[in-house]
Amino acid sequence: MARDLIPPPSPAGRPTPDGTPNLIELPPESPLAAPEPEKGPPPGPSQFRNRFGFLMGALAGVFIAAALVAVIVVTDNGSDGVDEGLAPNWSRWQPADHSIDEGAMEIAQHVGAEYKHPDGRQLVDIKGGELPSDVNLVVRSSGITNIDGTRVLYTLDGLGPNQSIKGGTPSESRLKVLHREALELALYTFRYLPDAESVTVWLPPPPPTEKEKQAAALATATGVPPATSAPKTVLFYRPGDLRQQLQLPLGNTLGPRTPSTDKYTGAEADNVDTLTLSNRFDLTVQGSQVVLDRPDPA
Repeated sequence: MARDLIPPPSPAGRPTPDGTPNLIELPPESPLAAPEPEKGPPPGPSQFRNRFGFLMGALAGVFIAAALVAVIVVTDNGSDGVDEGLAPNWSRWQPADHSIDEGAMEIAQHVGAEYKHPDGRQLVDIKGGELPSDVNLVVRSSGITNIDGTRVLYTLDGLGPNQSIKGGTPSESRLKVLHREALELALYTFRYLPDAESVTVWLPPPPPTEKEKQAAALATATGVPPATSAPKTVLFYRPGDLRQQLQLPLGNTLGPRTPSTDKYTGAEADNVDTLTLSNRFDLTVQGSQVVLDRPDPA
């Protein structure tokens, strides 16, 4: 009776009969992936393609135009207000002030200090500024021309009698060096003083002769000026006269070394003759009128 009350053993605790395979239940297989649909032909161009291309081209044009404007602005800012076409790096030195009076004074001091006697003394003292507006400047060449506008005048003073050069010996070579100095003044003026419309350079006269000295002494003693006075020599330029030289660096026209007054020859000296002799005039003052005449042929 007691055995009837003992529950039968659990099937899980029964030993596996010999020869019976031990089966392991595997997870169910995943369903097969659906086959990919066949690729069709590539899509054609969008109907908005032309519109997008036009917009991109327009934007590119705007950027290019902006870049060009920026370049022009930068270039203009570095051109010192001079006319288009002039050499941008024309010289190693330039005046700090580009107004007529201040700029002309700076140019006069810079150029004057470069030209010297063989003993090292400065050749001439130079004053520069605007010719007063009440002075009537007239040029008589093939015709008669009244020179109006902003006119720059440089006066070369040799600190001798009548502003002649004190010391040294007058010579053709020294005169040619003076012409070079006057040419350099005009070049700097037209390059860096944009308001200048003409340049007149008053050259120092030759030392007075004995006869002129006697006449000057008599005039001083009596207070009566000499009956006649010799005309002064000037070089006169307008910007167009030196346009080609302003489109190239200064070194293409005048070398960096100032020539000696003892001897000035060679290609540069010949070029100075070409650029100065045709612009040389005799100056006479008639009241408030300054008249420039072509010199009489020798």
